[in-house]
Amino acid sequence: MKAVNGILPLLQVSADSSPYQNPDVLPLPPSRRTWSVKVFIFFWLATAINIAEWSGASTALAVGLTVGQAIAVNAISTIIICMALVINGHGGGKWHIPFAVINRTGWGVRGAWFSLCARIILSCCWYGVQAWYGGQMVKIMIGAIWPSFYRMRNTFAPDAAMKTNEFVAFIIFWTISLPIFLLRPEQYRIPAICSSVVVTVAAFALFIWALAKQGNVGPLWSDPEVVYGTGRLHGSVLSWAMMRMISSGIGGWAGGILYQSDFSRYAVKSGDQIWGQVFIIPVCLFGSNILGIITTSCARGFYPDEPLLWKLYDLLEAIQMHEGPGARAAVFFAAFAFFLSQVCVNVVACGVVGGMDLAALLPRYINIRRGSYVIAIIGICINPWKILNTANSFISAISAYAVFLGPLSGIMITEYHIIRRRQIKLSHLFMPNSGSDYWFWHGVNWRAPLVWALGVWPSMPGFCASITPNVVKVSAAWTHVYYMSWLLGFFISSSLWILVNSIWPPPGVGEIDDEDVFDTFGPSPRSSSDSANEEDRDVKDKEKMEG
Repeated sequence: MKAVNGILPLLQVSADSSPYQNPDVLPLPPSRRTWSVKVFIFFWLATAINIAEWSGASTALAVGLTVGQAIAVNAISTIIICMALVINGHGGGKWHIPFAVINRTGWGVRGAWFSLCARIILSCCWYGVQAWYGGQMVKIMIGAIWPSFYRMRNTFAPDAAMKTNEFVAFIIFWTISLPIFLLRPEQYRIPAICSSVVVTVAAFALFIWALAKQGNVGPLWSDPEVVYGTGRLHGSVLSWAMMRMISSGIGGWAGGILYQSDFSRYAVKSGDQIWGQVFIIPVCLFGSNILGIITTSCARGFYPDEPLLWKLYDLLEAIQMHEGPGARAAVFFAAFAFFLSQVCVNVVACGVVGGMDLAALLPRYINIRRGSYVIAIIGICINPWKILNTANSFISAISAYAVFLGPLSGIMITEYHIIRRRQIKLSHLFMPNSGSDYWFWHGVNWRAPLVWALGVWPSMPGFCASITPNVVKVSAAWTHVYYMSWLLGFFISSSLWILVNSIWPPPGVGEIDDEDVFDTFGPSPRSSSDSANEEDRDVKDKEKMEG
């Protein structure tokens, strides 16, 4: 025991860390806030143009929607996603604290651990899955240089759910990602700019090439029913199918909606994150879907014997096989561009976000960097190849996780914007005793779990049926309720949160600290430098005038 007590202090993040705070959890000082409007724009270009968004419209067509209906569905879900991202990122931009800390106002200083655990589980799962997608791009890059890599002898058993070349590529991608965790999020500006330029050029180049080669927009656009073998939907069946796809689109970003403050907190000035998101997010998300639909439709036209090439890595491999050796360089550079994008998605949206959550859960011993490595290790331990290739029910489960995240978002947004009126006592968020306005009952606000449970339960029958269709059977009514899961959970929890807090008002509503306890709101070094330069210019101008 003495040995353990002697080792634990050595593992602490810093001398002033505690069970509720460390330098990565506290409000960011001006020196660490480096994301301008331009950085947010490049960040979204780098992360939103990716493999998942490229193929995002495929499921809408697969259930029987026409291309026009699929575009309408994606447009609606994109608008809702953008609004939720911008609204929920306001607190981080204004108070410079992460999702894990803002959540303490509604759940309590200790109660917020619940939402943290929900986010950490999702981060671990998606880190492994997204890393596997990145590994597929590495396979294409290696195959473009050495085509024999595609034909590497498979040493795994048939039930391994992967091939040897896929596993090698996955390990390469996983290993390359690790050093990036050594950078702090405020240092991601240059990587984001480089990646965004490269992937944007590659996406449009691939799209233009496919359109020119086919000569039109392809058979998916003109006759998707024949390609998919589905009949055209009508009436209420069509309406519910569209509702299902809208919820599915929002659900894919349900986790991102929650953690927006994790990055908006790095804004140089409050508001930079808004102008850096409100226009570029719809362009990136909706644009990626459109490019994916048209490019895949064209590929169906000029590669009719291939299966539908929704996945970018399948499309690039098919191009190399059909277009001959002359296409190898182009395939490599396209794969490299989306490899960079996938690194950004996996490192930032999964690893760093999970690391921030772990840093808030165990701040004495974990900071963002250590937490990110923990997420990466667990991500490989979940065997993502088995999840993607064999466990369809598990994929359905983590995709339908929005059932639980919608009510969390409803509570968080309503608490911050309506109940608290965007006013927070920062010092009380880190005060682990009854003196804090956010301590409630032993650190837990009883209102939050009650409202969250009421927001979740209507979707649970349909959720259970979706992940275990052979075991759980429910009526069409419950299934339709499930099709509205995120939106329904959000509005139920929002409404109940207003009602409960009107009947039992929480303490400290509308109050802020009397002084800047954490030196958070001083001028940024950039602003100070600009002011100094202006003063120097004024002095020189005055000297010239006197001369």
